[in-house]
Amino acid sequence: MTDPELRDALVEETAEQDVPGFLKKRDLCRGLLLSGCGVYHVAHYTTGVLDFALDVFAHPSAPPPDDEADPSQRRDAYRRVGAQLVYRASELNRRLGELHTGALIRTVVQTRTGLVFCNSVVGNEHVVGFAAVPGADAEAVADPSRVSVVDQAAAHLATDLRRLLRQQSQNPGGWDADPNGEPAPAVASADDFQPHRTGSTTLDGAVTAALHPGGLHYLSHHRMGDQAWAVDVLGHPDLDQFFNRGVTVADRRDRYQRLAGDLSLLALQVGRDLRRAVAGDVTRLVLDVEMGAVYYYRLSPDDYLVGVTLEQDSVAVADAEMATVARRLSTAG
Repeated sequence: MTDPELRDALVEETAEQDVPGFLKKRDLCRGLLLSGCGVYHVAHYTTGVLDFALDVFAHPSAPPPDDEADPSQRRDAYRRVGAQLVYRASELNRRLGELHTGALIRTVVQTRTGLVFCNSVVGNEHVVGFAAVPGADAEAVADPSRVSVVDQAAAHLATDLRRLLRQQSQNPGGWDADPNGEPAPAVASADDFQPHRTGSTTLDGAVTAALHPGGLHYLSHHRMGDQAWAVDVLGHPDLDQFFNRGVTVADRRDRYQRLAGDLSLLALQVGRDLRRAVAGDVTRLVLDVEMGAVYYYRLSPDDYLVGVTLEQDSVAVADAEMATVARRLSTAG
């Protein structure tokens, strides 16, 4: 049952040129806000231009404004930040093209105080939303389980919006495969496979154990702008289907290494894009593509971890494994 306070707090705004096709889309976005999952602002964009926006800023679950802006100014700020995030996602989509793992379908940005998502619907349509992350200030690294309810609700919204257009789910987050996020079954041959390593040869056994064909496939640790080490199972025979004559294991390894070196700057740019609406540095960034995802976890101002999975069904599982490794590295100092 919808919380009456949420319904009373709901404010809807439509762009100057409203069209009948927005009606059902707006209904779905309204349903997300009224579900009580924690999202307090959601907006729909076409080619980066606002179609409509809804919010529950007046509800207690929404964070108070950091300044003295009136509600109309605050809404304008969120709409502009959303448009900037759509633009940034389009840029990232082009940047990720060299990985040959499909289009960027889901972008998740987590800070110590908030979560922002930008999910692709079709080609030039995106839905952007904001949610609070209560009690996360004391955490050493981001915890995806703390925002899993929001993350799944946002992914399901994108899928429902696609179905309005008679399009199948792209399985954002991998939750369509297993709603409970259970790990994939262990692969017997994984025990005999030796991961490929670059840099440090004395890696924690828990780090290498986190890599397997049903979860994380690549990990890279960066300190002071340089790669400290990288380890992967890209050469595992159970991943052969992800490679071809045009993209070899060595190709993917080199491309992930280049991308990993850039992710700290990319996360900084995204954080600056969001600053008018969400405070704090980016602590977790998920770039969910059609085949898997790329993850960024901030460990400290000069220390971060990058991970990759190529398996779309394992995106949420690999995200949880990333968090486990990140916490271990953060504790180890």
